[in-house]
Amino acid sequence: MKILIVAPYSSLPGDNYVSRFAHLAECCAQRGHEVTLATGEFSHNLKAFHSNEKVYFGNKLAVRLVKNRAYKSHFGLQRILSIRDFNRNIQSAFADLSEFDVIYSAFPNIGHNLRIAKGRCRQRTAFIIDVQDVWPESFSAVLPLVNSIPRGIIPFARSANAAYAAADSLVAVSRTYIERAKLANPSAPSLVAYLGSEFRMVDTVPEANCATRLFYIGTLSYSYDLETVIRAVHLLSAKGHAIEFNIFGDGPDREKLQNMPHLGTCFRGRLPYRELESELRKQHIAVNSIKQDAPQSVTNKLCDYLALGCPILNSQEGDEVIDLVSKRLHRNYVAGDVSSVTKCIESLTLDEALFETWRADRKFSRNAISIKIIDFIEANAVGVG
Repeated sequence: MKILIVAPYSSLPGDNYVSRFAHLAECCAQRGHEVTLATGEFSHNLKAFHSNEKVYFGNKLAVRLVKNRAYKSHFGLQRILSIRDFNRNIQSAFADLSEFDVIYSAFPNIGHNLRIAKGRCRQRTAFIIDVQDVWPESFSAVLPLVNSIPRGIIPFARSANAAYAAADSLVAVSRTYIERAKLANPSAPSLVAYLGSEFRMVDTVPEANCATRLFYIGTLSYSYDLETVIRAVHLLSAKGHAIEFNIFGDGPDREKLQNMPHLGTCFRGRLPYRELESELRKQHIAVNSIKQDAPQSVTNKLCDYLALGCPILNSQEGDEVIDLVSKRLHRNYVAGDVSSVTKCIESLTLDEALFETWRADRKFSRNAISIKIIDFIEANAVGVG
């Protein structure tokens, strides 16, 4: 089959970090399909333009860079204009979408999905949307007032519903997101396919007779309850507890977090993926610290933690996340409550199971998830069945 994968924020094959869609494109090509990966010229993760030299054309895989302007911040006018650029230019990048048997498209953005839905031939080309985040509901991360607005009148909700409804099939990174999309398209075949982890699926024996090491990986921004954990670690360290909190990542809140008292916390920054993996296997407790009003579901970092099989200190709510976390050693604390997280840390450090072998959970491996998605694509292409 000829497959077009549309993902505005994808990495490219060969990058240090391979995103869900770049990995899926490579796996589809390995399965024998002819694949084109369409992504923005400007890299969201690197905040730099992709180099033309990195555009990869393999035997079965091509990359098409779609023009979009640069931006510095996740939020702001330039980001909005960059999204608009991609939405407009995706249509001109492909004169005839009917040349593809399947279009597999990331959501968000809303705009490019609506353009694809309008431009493709329903009888010729299957359209599958992969829900990575729920817009406009995710606006509540920066505007908590959104949570109090009925879903039907949230700005852009009608457009989001139109995009979901236009898909022949739906994939999402969590059960929560699939349920949201199916409100607009209840009869569509659907699949929950977690984000997955690139970490090697090997068991880990935690180091004993040393300080207890907490760790966090990911973005340092408004949705994450890192301040509460930093305060708790500072208090415990000041009392003489042998405890460390290693933060692997960067983001807009880094300076603010570094300027608060943070005894016991070390800001390690972003590391190359394999170096990061090596460092994580020296830790003891993963921190999944998300604020109560944040809209996240099953995130990249949580998939990494679940794949590693490590103990988890968790503040994220929601039945799906609680169910996943409960299958391993964990403690749930109340976001924003220093006393709550302090008690949970103390409880975990005293738990004899803390130093038991981490059992890698292979169902969260990126390879296994990509294969699951490809099986779904092949089963739901136009003309199948």
